[in-house]
Amino acid sequence: MKTAPVTSREAAVLAALAAGILGEAYDPAVPGRMLEILGRTANRRDREQLLGVLRALDSRAGALLLTGRAVPLPGAGAAAAEAVVRRWAKGLPPQRRLAAAVGPVALLAAYAWPGPARDATGYPGPLGPAPDVPRRLEPLRPQGEEELACDVVVVGSGAGGGVVAAGLARAGLDVVVLEKGGYAAERDFTHQEGDAYRDLYLYAMTLTTDDLGCRIIAGSTLGGGTVVNYSTSFVTPPAVLAEWAEVSGVEAFASGELADAGAAVAARVGVTEGQSRPGVRDQLLERGLARLGWHAGPLPRNVRGCPQDAGCGWCGFGCRVGAKQSTLVTYLEEAAAAGARLVVGADARRVLTAGGRAIGVEARTGGGHRLVVRAQAVVAAAGAIETPALLLRSGLGGQVGHHLRLHPGTAAMGVFGEPVRWWEGTLQARYSAQLRERLGPYAPIFETVPVHPGTAAVALPWRSAAEHRALMERSANLSLVGVLCRDSGAGRVRVDRDGSPRVRWRLAPADEARMAEGLAAAGEVLAAAGASEVFSVHRQRFAFRPGDPDAQRAWAEATRRAGFGGGRATLASYHQMGSCRMGTDPASSAVGPDHQTHELPGLYVADASLFPTASGVNPMLSVMALAHRAAGLLAARLA
Repeated sequence: MKTAPVTSREAAVLAALAAGILGEAYDPAVPGRMLEILGRTANRRDREQLLGVLRALDSRAGALLLTGRAVPLPGAGAAAAEAVVRRWAKGLPPQRRLAAAVGPVALLAAYAWPGPARDATGYPGPLGPAPDVPRRLEPLRPQGEEELACDVVVVGSGAGGGVVAAGLARAGLDVVVLEKGGYAAERDFTHQEGDAYRDLYLYAMTLTTDDLGCRIIAGSTLGGGTVVNYSTSFVTPPAVLAEWAEVSGVEAFASGELADAGAAVAARVGVTEGQSRPGVRDQLLERGLARLGWHAGPLPRNVRGCPQDAGCGWCGFGCRVGAKQSTLVTYLEEAAAAGARLVVGADARRVLTAGGRAIGVEARTGGGHRLVVRAQAVVAAAGAIETPALLLRSGLGGQVGHHLRLHPGTAAMGVFGEPVRWWEGTLQARYSAQLRERLGPYAPIFETVPVHPGTAAVALPWRSAAEHRALMERSANLSLVGVLCRDSGAGRVRVDRDGSPRVRWRLAPADEARMAEGLAAAGEVLAAAGASEVFSVHRQRFAFRPGDPDAQRAWAEATRRAGFGGGRATLASYHQMGSCRMGTDPASSAVGPDHQTHELPGLYVADASLFPTASGVNPMLSVMALAHRAAGLLAARLA
């Protein structure tokens, strides 16, 4: 589908909106960055609709319809533009959607790069240059039409694809790995926040659910999410494996087979609790939990030689010291050493078929060129959004795309008297499963995450330019308790006419109730840790000052009543899963116990989309365990 060219009219409207949203934090570079961000959205139709609205706002008739005044927005002034956005945020659903589409883009464009907005937060930016060390891999970058042949083509190179590729290559099979993103190693990790989102994350972090209610965050680079994740490495809990066995009918979940695979991959990537020294964020979490007498534990992490210092907070933009044992520095190096060919910049568009079975993949490379890879078998390991999209584009149906879980996360924020610099410190070092004793296996867990200015600006409530700017200017004194929810309700991945993924997901009432209890408890933790003020990331920014139990109870009730779905509060998904569920019954699953799709022989799946239900913990090791198992089964069949 062709994309209409961006005009100066649209840029002028974006400049006016950004001036209203940012106020004194406005930077003339912001509109251009906004256009670049919008250009990377997954869904072209949504982008065209938004550009159409921008064009309308530059006309008298369109401005009258959308703002109530027949004054084109570029000539209305910053104060008028701010008033428009504030009205949209409180208006009818289409208006709220418009505010939710434009506001985060303007805030990210202002705070994720150097400029007056970011400089006012006290954020230091990248801590020096990237190291001058050689790259260890030499992936292929096709420059024109090309055709390759192999035994197995693997789509994706992260926790699933990287592990599968290494296992198959070690077994003597000829493997080609297709990675949609590029290749970046230690010397390439600039640690510039906005650039990292553009270069290392799926759709430059613009992907959301179709109602804009939950932002979807996933890696898109050689090594996938393992390059940018926070190194947290939980084994799949035994209770979850038992549930998966019951839901799916797959014996491997109950027999110990998957647990053994998990132990094997944990050993390979160096999972340890001995390199989890807490930074200030995690010290505050641990302090609050201890004062309440609640559970706190060290997070297991896949690191070797991690400094565990202030600079580690930037490793969501790539680990410069190579301590994080991503597939980039483990399994993909093994695969390449065994002869596997790694191809970057290859967007797999469809699975090729002949005689009723998969025989390869057609991909699109830079410049719109066509790459065809012919193979005996295809392994889809592109993640729980891109794998079902690939399968749907390839004509599969049934349960493909169903049963999506997002592990939605929100947070309670605390203001502290001493600097926290929540962008610093070990990525994640402590967690709490306290609520699972009270609310059961679907209760939220508590974790912290490093928060850099672009992320903070999007997450923190915006009610006016001045209020948001004041909050950002004291962000060095903020900390958070993240509330990571195990969702029981399911969403769905579909594709638009151009093949782009579209994610429909809503927070189920039971999950929303547990999230509300989790947020209330997170507020207790921050209060016990010594916060002078605690607030939620609801659009209305509910807050209380510790010391007044009635105020705290009123806050918890207000946040519960406000709810969390539909953009009422900031939600983010770092863990997508379940959209090509594994099971014995094709009526309720997309993939069989042998990892082969029910519909198409020769097409296998090896990523988080296989999960029968949500894992309830950070899923990387669970994905690796499934991929380890898939590699063994497929190697035995083909070698």
